[in-house]
Amino acid sequence: MEGISLQYIYLGTVVIGAVIFAWIISKDANKFTGSQKNLTKIHNSIVYALYYVSENMLDNGRFIYIRNLKDKYNINKNAYNTTNHARMLYSLYLCERELNLQGLAQKRRESAKYFVNEYVKSIGFGRYAVISKPNEENIKCEQAKLTATAMALVAFSDLRPEKIIPDEIFEGMGQFLLFMQMKNGQFYNFYDIENGGISDSYNLSYTGDAPLGLLYLYEFNAKRKWLEGAKKGLLFLAKMRKNQKEVQFDYNSMLATEKLFKTPDNGLTDEEKNLLILHLIKMVEQVIPKQIVNKEERYYGALVDNIKPLNIACIVEGLIATYNCVDDDILKMRIMKTIDTGIKFLRLSQIQKGPLKGGFPNSADWRELGVPKTASIVKMDTVQHALAACIKFQNMFKNE
Repeated sequence: MEGISLQYIYLGTVVIGAVIFAWIISKDANKFTGSQKNLTKIHNSIVYALYYVSENMLDNGRFIYIRNLKDKYNINKNAYNTTNHARMLYSLYLCERELNLQGLAQKRRESAKYFVNEYVKSIGFGRYAVISKPNEENIKCEQAKLTATAMALVAFSDLRPEKIIPDEIFEGMGQFLLFMQMKNGQFYNFYDIENGGISDSYNLSYTGDAPLGLLYLYEFNAKRKWLEGAKKGLLFLAKMRKNQKEVQFDYNSMLATEKLFKTPDNGLTDEEKNLLILHLIKMVEQVIPKQIVNKEERYYGALVDNIKPLNIACIVEGLIATYNCVDDDILKMRIMKTIDTGIKFLRLSQIQKGPLKGGFPNSADWRELGVPKTASIVKMDTVQHALAACIKFQNMFKNE
């Protein structure tokens, strides 16, 4: 009996200690993450990434989308991705808002004008969409892309007062997103402009982008249909994934859920809110156990089955959004530890010198023998996601 009592005392002490530790983290996370010294390192990573972006932005606002740390390997210079251009503009907005760097605002606006002139087009019936070009994205004909249009709404929402995009185009992009939504809340991927029809292609792994775009639109165009479309999309994902054993880490649905929770008068019932929270937790619980947490390991902070900076950055973004949605202090402690360790991996993966300084390789093992040639590629979308992750992480301690 004495042994059993001691066991209970020990377990009780562990639980109480964990609760206190979690409470400290949730109230003063700055202490947990290494205080100002660690945040300074993160700030430096942001500055390095911005240097890379600046060096790889052309005068017309277009980005050099892909480069290679090993110059002897040729790359497709025509390759481009409209979705990632829009996402980069959003990351630059975050930098502009938080860092107040001179010259950044004008560069972002020039890039936004280029994007609108080149890629935002009417597809009829009052709908506007972001167009992907065949020679840039290896497709047969021009396509109106759901994700690119959604991310354009996110990226340009703060530029509305400057009339870079007229209100009718904002409205038209919202109409396009709803046009692409099925009755059950799911979204199709793209619209075939040449043949005038919706593709039957849809991706159940990453479909939180359209709700995110609709919620940003709803912020300044308060028509209930945008909000209802976003809710319907997120609830479809949560219901569909509820009983699945494994689901993909859909970071955009996590960002959209956070945005929805912060939206006043969102109309969510307690049951719906609980369903969305369980959806977040399901994704989180599939990632945390996979993280490499031994500091002696070479890829500390990555996952045992994934050492790509792009994927780790997306995971960090999703974890930060989830941290801001859940109330369980123990869970928040585990999420914070995973975020902090993931950020360390990103910092150590960043290129510190040379012509691609500030960029991130496709895979952290790019220097090793026998890895695929694509490991040494530096894509703008990897830089964009790492930049967003670092800024959002830094923002968690603004009031500390």
